[in-house]
Amino acid sequence: MEKFYIKEKSHEFELSYGSYQIYFTGGWYIKNLEDLDIELINIESEKNVVLKSKDFFGLRRQAYISSQQAVLAFKFENQKYSKLRLTIKNPESLILKRYHPLLFTYNLLHPKNISLEEISVVIK
Repeated sequence: MEKFYIKEKSHEFELSYGSYQIYFTGGWYIKNLEDLDIELINIESEKNVVLKSKDFFGLRRQAYISSQQAVLAFKFENQKYSKLRLTIKNPESLILKRYHPLLFTYNLLHPKNISLEEISVVIK
């Protein structure tokens, strides 16, 4: 598992063959993921790795990672052991909230967006 803060904007790491997911920690609702400029590059071949994202009416897979709320943002396949670089060029465009907007009661208790200093990127 790789973990780094989104404010770092770029992170290099090594992964073996397999299917992986990219989560953002701090909340369970991402508002504008399509505005996020993110790319995953295989450093050795300089090729982009295809990131897949899917949601169902704004709902995404949710989990607890290291005792923090986390929401699945992307999935990708790694074809062989390789060095990768994940770059997020405009992390300030990401809006992450603790709860989905349809949960009115929880949003009254936690109305603010999660700050960039609190958001981690987890690859597992």
